[in-house]
Amino acid sequence: MAKSSGGTRTLKSGSREWKSRQSEAETMKSSPKYSSVEFYGDGGGYVAVERGHYKHEEEMEAAKYLARKGYKVTLADETGSIAVPEGKLFNASFELHTPEGNSIQNFRKSLIHAAKKDADIAVVYMKHDRHTRQTVEEGLKAYEQFKGNRRFKEIIIVTSDGRIHRHKHN
Repeated sequence: MAKSSGGTRTLKSGSREWKSRQSEAETMKSSPKYSSVEFYGDGGGYVAVERGHYKHEEEMEAAKYLARKGYKVTLADETGSIAVPEGKLFNASFELHTPEGNSIQNFRKSLIHAAKKDADIAVVYMKHDRHTRQTVEEGLKAYEQFKGNRRFKEIIIVTSDGRIHRHKHN
């Protein structure tokens, strides 16, 4: 696992891409598919919530932090009978989990949770405690020994103060 350089995708206010994202969010707001869409001008990202998505406080907090850093976050409809990932970050599916405590096993459980939902990206929201780089790496090693583990395109850690850490899982 290699840590990528930072987790910011912040767009400059008024840039062509920023205006394109703002327009995309406005179009989504008028669509009956979404119950809410929030554009965050400070980073150029947005959070779009599809109708039928069960909003959880921790999901919304983490999604807002990602959007403020320039991510396009869509929280998916969860009304079906099958377990589906939380939604999409840009075009990749993601599952979010908030571990209780900062142990290696708690971090491993977050990755197993995302794997069970067949997500492309595991997002771990560190609302309560902070993991060190060492516990993240050791938690990943423990996960990789789990039978039937799946590879993620990326593992994103969102801290309680809004910092984003991206790790490649190759």
